[in-house]
Amino acid sequence: MPKAAQDRLQALGWLSERAEDFQQAVLSAATVRRYGTGEYTHHIGDAPGGIYCVQQGSFAVLAQNAASSIVLGHVMRRGGWFGQGPLMTGRPRALTFRAMEPSSVLYLSLARIDEICRRMPQGQLGFATLTEYNSVISYRIISELLIRRSDQRIAAVLLRLLGQNEAGTDAGTAAAADPGADGGAGLPLTQADLAEMANVSRHTANAVLGQFEH
Repeated sequence: MPKAAQDRLQALGWLSERAEDFQQAVLSAATVRRYGTGEYTHHIGDAPGGIYCVQQGSFAVLAQNAASSIVLGHVMRRGGWFGQGPLMTGRPRALTFRAMEPSSVLYLSLARIDEICRRMPQGQLGFATLTEYNSVISYRIISELLIRRSDQRIAAVLLRLLGQNEAGTDAGTAAAADPGADGGAGLPLTQADLAEMANVSRHTANAVLGQFEH
Protein backbone atom coordinates (compact mmCIF):
# COMPACT_ATOMS: atom_id res chain seq x y z
CA MET A 1 0.00 0.00 0.00
CA PRO A 2 1.38 3.48 -0.86
CA LYS A 3 2.55 5.35 2.22
CA ALA A 4 0.18 8.26 1.55
CA ALA A 5 -2.82 5.91 1.52
CA GLN A 6 -1.61 4.18 4.68
CA ASP A 7 -1.11 7.50 6.47
CA ARG A 8 -4.62 8.57 5.53
CA LEU A 9 -6.21 5.40 6.90
CA GLN A 10 -4.17 5.69 10.10
CA ALA A 11 -5.60 9.19 10.58
CA LEU A 12 -9.26 8.19 10.17
CA GLY A 13 -11.84 6.72 12.52
CA TRP A 14 -11.36 3.67 14.70
CA LEU A 15 -7.80 2.91 13.63
CA SER A 16 -6.67 6.45 14.39
CA GLU A 17 -7.50 5.85 18.07
CA ARG A 18 -5.31 2.78 18.38
CA ALA A 19 -1.60 2.60 19.26
CA GLU A 20 0.82 2.97 16.36
CA ASP A 21 2.24 -0.55 16.68
CA PHE A 22 -1.30 -1.93 16.49
CA GLN A 23 -2.05 0.23 13.45
CA GLN A 24 1.04 -1.05 11.67
CA ALA A 25 0.25 -4.67 12.53
CA VAL A 26 -3.28 -4.35 11.16
CA LEU A 27 -2.34 -2.58 7.94
CA SER A 28 0.60 -4.87 7.18
CA ALA A 29 -1.56 -7.99 7.62
CA ALA A 30 -4.47 -6.76 5.50
CA THR A 31 -5.03 -7.59 1.84
CA VAL A 32 -6.80 -5.48 -0.80
CA ARG A 33 -10.13 -6.57 -2.26
CA ARG A 34 -12.04 -4.73 -4.99
CA TYR A 35 -15.78 -4.61 -5.63
CA GLY A 36 -17.82 -3.30 -8.53
CA THR A 37 -21.01 -1.31 -8.05
CA GLY A 38 -23.69 -3.58 -6.60
CA GLU A 39 -21.29 -6.32 -5.47
CA TYR A 40 -21.39 -7.59 -1.89
CA THR A 41 -18.68 -8.26 0.65
CA HIS A 42 -21.09 -10.60 2.45
CA HIS A 43 -24.76 -11.17 3.24
CA ILE A 44 -26.80 -11.65 6.39
CA GLY A 45 -26.43 -15.27 7.48
CA ASP A 46 -23.07 -15.86 5.81
CA ALA A 47 -20.42 -17.80 7.72
CA PRO A 48 -18.17 -15.84 10.09
CA GLY A 49 -15.30 -13.94 8.50
CA GLY A 50 -12.87 -11.10 9.01
CA ILE A 51 -13.14 -7.33 9.08
CA TYR A 52 -13.00 -4.73 6.32
CA CYS A 53 -11.81 -1.15 5.98
CA VAL A 54 -13.11 1.04 3.17
CA GLN A 55 -10.08 2.21 1.21
CA GLN A 56 -11.92 3.81 -1.71
CA GLY A 57 -15.61 4.22 -2.50
CA SER A 58 -18.56 3.51 -0.24
CA PHE A 59 -20.69 0.62 1.01
CA ALA A 60 -24.39 0.45 1.85
CA VAL A 61 -25.12 -1.11 5.24
CA LEU A 62 -28.23 -3.28 5.00
CA ALA A 63 -30.09 -4.76 7.96
CA GLN A 64 -32.96 -7.18 8.47
CA ASN A 65 -36.35 -5.54 9.01
CA ALA A 66 -39.35 -7.61 10.09
CA ALA A 67 -41.74 -5.39 8.12
CA SER A 68 -39.73 -4.61 5.00
CA SER A 69 -37.16 -7.40 4.60
CA ILE A 70 -33.72 -5.83 3.97
CA VAL A 71 -33.38 -2.08 4.53
CA LEU A 72 -30.62 0.50 4.07
CA GLY A 73 -29.51 2.03 7.35
CA HIS A 74 -26.12 3.65 6.77
CA VAL A 75 -23.27 4.20 4.33
CA MET A 76 -19.66 3.35 5.17
CA ARG A 77 -17.03 5.63 3.62
CA ARG A 78 -13.25 5.75 3.46
CA GLY A 79 -11.66 4.89 6.80
CA GLY A 80 -14.71 3.02 8.06
CA TRP A 81 -14.19 -0.49 9.46
CA PHE A 82 -16.95 -3.10 9.52
CA GLY A 83 -17.64 -6.82 9.85
CA GLN A 84 -16.57 -7.16 13.48
CA GLY A 85 -19.65 -9.09 14.65
CA PRO A 86 -18.34 -12.65 14.08
CA LEU A 87 -15.01 -11.64 15.58
CA MET A 88 -16.74 -11.04 18.90
CA THR A 89 -19.47 -13.70 18.81
CA GLY A 90 -18.43 -16.41 16.35
CA ARG A 91 -21.93 -16.18 14.88
CA PRO A 92 -22.94 -15.75 11.22
CA ARG A 93 -23.00 -12.32 9.62
CA ALA A 94 -25.77 -10.05 10.94
CA LEU A 95 -25.53 -7.32 8.27
CA THR A 96 -25.17 -7.12 4.51
CA PHE A 97 -22.70 -4.74 2.81
CA ARG A 98 -23.03 -3.67 -0.84
CA ALA A 99 -20.67 -1.48 -2.85
CA MET A 100 -22.46 1.70 -3.94
CA GLU A 101 -19.75 2.49 -6.50
CA PRO A 102 -16.48 0.90 -7.64
CA SER A 103 -14.77 0.40 -4.29
CA SER A 104 -11.80 -1.22 -2.61
CA VAL A 105 -11.30 -2.45 0.94
CA LEU A 106 -8.56 -3.76 3.16
CA TYR A 107 -9.55 -7.20 4.42
CA LEU A 108 -8.19 -8.74 7.60
CA SER A 109 -9.06 -12.42 7.98
CA LEU A 110 -9.93 -14.06 11.28
CA ALA A 111 -6.67 -16.03 11.06
CA ARG A 112 -4.62 -12.84 10.69
CA ILE A 113 -6.52 -11.23 13.56
CA ASP A 114 -5.74 -14.25 15.73
CA GLU A 115 -2.05 -13.96 14.83
CA ILE A 116 -1.99 -10.30 15.87
CA CYS A 117 -3.77 -11.07 19.15
CA ARG A 118 -1.28 -13.83 20.00
CA ARG A 119 1.66 -11.60 19.16
CA MET A 120 0.46 -8.39 20.83
CA PRO A 121 -0.73 -8.36 24.48
CA GLN A 122 -3.24 -5.58 23.79
CA GLY A 123 -4.32 -6.93 20.42
CA GLN A 124 -7.56 -8.51 21.58
CA LEU A 125 -8.61 -5.34 23.38
CA GLY A 126 -7.73 -3.30 20.32
CA PHE A 127 -10.07 -5.29 18.10
CA ALA A 128 -12.79 -5.36 20.77
CA THR A 129 -12.94 -1.57 20.73
CA LEU A 130 -14.22 -1.69 17.14
CA THR A 131 -17.52 -3.07 18.42
CA GLU A 132 -18.04 -0.10 20.73
CA TYR A 133 -16.86 2.35 18.07
CA ASN A 134 -19.43 1.12 15.55
CA SER A 135 -22.12 0.80 18.22
CA VAL A 136 -22.12 4.59 18.46
CA ILE A 137 -23.32 4.68 14.86
CA SER A 138 -26.22 2.38 15.76
CA TYR A 139 -27.16 4.56 18.72
CA ARG A 140 -27.19 7.61 16.49
CA ILE A 141 -29.36 5.93 13.86
CA ILE A 142 -31.89 4.96 16.53
CA SER A 143 -31.98 8.48 17.95
CA GLU A 144 -32.46 9.97 14.47
CA LEU A 145 -35.43 7.73 13.72
CA LEU A 146 -37.10 9.04 16.89
CA ILE A 147 -37.04 12.62 15.58
CA ARG A 148 -40.68 13.50 14.89
CA ARG A 149 -40.31 16.09 12.13
CA SER A 150 -39.40 14.57 8.79
CA ASP A 151 -37.28 17.53 7.66
CA GLN A 152 -35.20 17.40 10.83
CA ARG A 153 -34.89 13.62 10.52
CA ILE A 154 -33.65 13.91 6.93
CA ALA A 155 -31.18 16.63 7.94
CA ALA A 156 -29.84 14.43 10.75
CA VAL A 157 -29.28 11.54 8.33
CA LEU A 158 -27.44 13.79 5.89
CA LEU A 159 -25.20 15.13 8.65
CA ARG A 160 -24.40 11.59 9.78
CA LEU A 161 -23.45 10.55 6.26
CA LEU A 162 -21.13 13.53 6.02
CA GLY A 163 -19.51 12.55 9.31
CA GLN A 164 -20.74 15.58 11.22
CA ASN A 165 -22.78 16.11 14.34
CA GLU A 166 -25.27 18.88 14.98
CA ALA A 167 -22.45 21.30 15.81
CA GLY A 168 -20.92 20.74 12.39
CA THR A 169 -17.85 18.92 13.68
CA ASP A 170 -16.62 15.39 13.14
CA ALA A 171 -18.67 13.18 15.45
CA GLY A 172 -16.37 10.20 15.23
CA THR A 173 -19.43 8.21 14.18
CA ALA A 174 -20.54 7.71 10.59
CA ALA A 175 -17.83 5.10 10.27
CA ALA A 176 -15.14 7.75 10.25
CA ALA A 177 -16.57 9.33 7.14
CA ASP A 178 -13.99 11.32 5.24
CA PRO A 179 -15.77 14.41 3.86
CA GLY A 180 -12.92 14.92 1.42
CA ALA A 181 -12.83 11.33 0.27
CA ASP A 182 -12.24 10.60 -3.38
CA GLY A 183 -11.44 14.13 -4.34
CA GLY A 184 -14.51 15.57 -2.64
CA ALA A 185 -16.92 13.64 -4.84
CA GLY A 186 -20.40 13.30 -3.42
CA LEU A 187 -21.93 10.09 -2.19
CA PRO A 188 -23.67 8.03 -4.90
CA LEU A 189 -26.92 8.38 -2.96
CA THR A 190 -30.36 8.49 -4.56
CA GLN A 191 -33.45 10.18 -3.14
CA ALA A 192 -34.89 6.71 -2.63
CA ASP A 193 -31.84 5.76 -0.54
CA LEU A 194 -32.18 8.88 1.59
CA ALA A 195 -35.91 8.33 2.02
CA GLU A 196 -35.30 4.76 3.17
CA MET A 197 -32.70 5.79 5.74
CA ALA A 198 -34.89 8.61 7.08
CA ASN A 199 -38.06 6.46 7.06
CA VAL A 200 -40.04 8.84 4.84
CA SER A 201 -41.64 8.56 1.42
CA ARG A 202 -39.61 9.47 -1.65
CA HIS A 203 -42.06 12.32 -2.27
CA THR A 204 -41.36 13.73 1.20
CA ALA A 205 -37.61 13.39 0.74
CA ASN A 206 -37.81 15.20 -2.60
CA ALA A 207 -39.89 18.02 -1.10
CA VAL A 208 -37.59 18.47 1.89
CA LEU A 209 -34.47 18.51 -0.28
CA GLY A 210 -36.15 21.20 -2.36
CA GLN A 211 -36.67 23.24 0.80
CA PHE A 212 -33.02 22.80 1.76
CA GLU A 213 -31.94 24.18 -1.62
CA HIS A 214 -33.82 27.39 -0.90
